[in-house]
Amino acid sequence: MLYLIALLGCFSTVWATTVMKRSVHAEFPDYSLRYTHPNLCDTGTKQTSGYFELPDGKNFFFWFFESNNDAIHDPTMLWINGGPGCSSMMGLFMGIGPCHVNNKGDGVLLNSQSWNQVANIIYLDQPVHSGYSYQENTTAPHINDSNTAAQDVYVFLQLFFKEFSQFSESDFHIAGESWHFLPAIATAITEKNADKSHLSIRLKSLIIGNGLTDPLQQYKYYKSMACEKSAYGTLVSSSQKCDEMESHQQECQKLIESCYKNSNITATPFSQKSTDACLLASKVCNALVVQPILNDMKLNMYDIRTPCQSGPLCYDYFDAVRTYLNRSDVKKALGVKSSLSFELCSHAVNTDFQIAGDWMRPYVHQIPALLNSNISILAYAGDADFMCNWMGVRAWTINVPWYGHLQYAQQEDVDWYSNDTVAGTIRSSGSLTFLRLFHAGHMAPYDQPQVTLDMFSRWISGKIL
Repeated sequence: MLYLIALLGCFSTVWATTVMKRSVHAEFPDYSLRYTHPNLCDTGTKQTSGYFELPDGKNFFFWFFESNNDAIHDPTMLWINGGPGCSSMMGLFMGIGPCHVNNKGDGVLLNSQSWNQVANIIYLDQPVHSGYSYQENTTAPHINDSNTAAQDVYVFLQLFFKEFSQFSESDFHIAGESWHFLPAIATAITEKNADKSHLSIRLKSLIIGNGLTDPLQQYKYYKSMACEKSAYGTLVSSSQKCDEMESHQQECQKLIESCYKNSNITATPFSQKSTDACLLASKVCNALVVQPILNDMKLNMYDIRTPCQSGPLCYDYFDAVRTYLNRSDVKKALGVKSSLSFELCSHAVNTDFQIAGDWMRPYVHQIPALLNSNISILAYAGDADFMCNWMGVRAWTINVPWYGHLQYAQQEDVDWYSNDTVAGTIRSSGSLTFLRLFHAGHMAPYDQPQVTLDMFSRWISGKIL
């Protein structure tokens, strides 16, 4: 979930042994996995939860659910939420996981549309201080860019597939919402695969949900989303505000262009010149282009069909999720320290990434190499989301340079059907697909669980969407 600092089933019983097993990897001797097997969200298949432990005191929480179908032969997927600093438990409990939290936050209901009906799914809280992840060494430097974060994720995957080697030959997919972690993680995997020094990870695709992938293209469409008539109406109260937005947007574009010009996305750490240019772009663009619209429309920025609710990030439901994940019995079952307080999103992590300039950096420059390596990319967008709106997502897919660019750009958007109903529009050619989902917001699986399960099932099976 990109944010600015500003049911079927039955009740699931909480029980698990909290005896933790520790696993190490000879090629990464200073890293380890510490895990147990909980029985929360019980769907009859095996679960694993615990921590990826790093030598500098960082501890990344993960929760793994095996497929309900055919765990050994089904693909494996890593799910990452954005923010940056938001827990991947948001994805787990908001549509794709095997259960939802009930309204009181004292139990769960099974989810009949969970994605682990067709895949093994790992949920990872990263960077450190996201969700249940924590850092014991308070003097160690904080991660504040997506490339550095991706290196930790790569080592985690090496330890995970070594310990759970029955999944190491599975097709592997990376999915998530909002922030540009996914291209960075995929790039780290493909570069490490190329040097053949470690286990090759069989990366097949990225599934980017309402993602901030190319700010230069996407920021052009805030005015369009706010001022043009659509299925959800015009969002701002006067044409004068749209005229003001036009001039601010032109200034914004120049600043993002400067950020791009000064950022070598393959070089980490980034230069101070890159940080300064990109931080200025995010400050000005968010203050002059995005925030005035949010102040004016009084709607849920992640789902403009509804008013902003009283709960965190405009969703009352998040209060229930936070209550559930702060229960002592839940933390005990998952192998989490009782003293650890769960928050859905970390303002500290978000601030670190913003100050470092990572908001506006051109991680889209990593996309062409992935597409040219025949790694498929599905960019889907719920069309009621304002923050990472479908117009901007569609635009970056049309403009990204790769060997199939011209053929993709010449395609038309056509109706996309799910269960014999028009559920969106699609544009697809070669390795790249854009899917606009009707009547869905930023967390599209939360709004359209049946449709997004259909989308995911067809995508990972290689069928034409």
